[in-house]
Amino acid sequence: MNVIKRYFVILLFIVIVSTVIAGCESVVNKNAVLVIKNNSDEQIHNVRLAYTSSKEVVEIGVINPKDKYEHIINNKQEDSITLYYIDPLGVEHKENAVGYIVKGMKGTTVLIIYKNDESNWGVKKESVKN
Repeated sequence: MNVIKRYFVILLFIVIVSTVIAGCESVVNKNAVLVIKNNSDEQIHNVRLAYTSSKEVVEIGVINPKDKYEHIINNKQEDSITLYYIDPLGVEHKENAVGYIVKGMKGTTVLIIYKNDESNWGVKKESVKN
């Protein structure tokens, strides 16, 4: 009888731990993330994200060369995000960062800011499914 109680306690412990881990995983996976990578050899300045519908503005500031910034996207409502930054020559750039945010959206979007051989600045977008 004592052995049965011991097995029951172990089984109960396993069920509880599994439930907690599953719950944590579902909370973690509810995020949508926007990663901004500065792939150039120069700082970019006045980096900010502007949500269209909610009018929220996220001031990032400077992103150093070969560095990145991660932003958890506000996915509680439908919206879109525009990226603004100023290159080292003082030119402001405006890029569509996330064209359409679906309520509850998940996944990671990566924006890679680069400077090509002709000294033109640009942004490449990559979507990564989580």
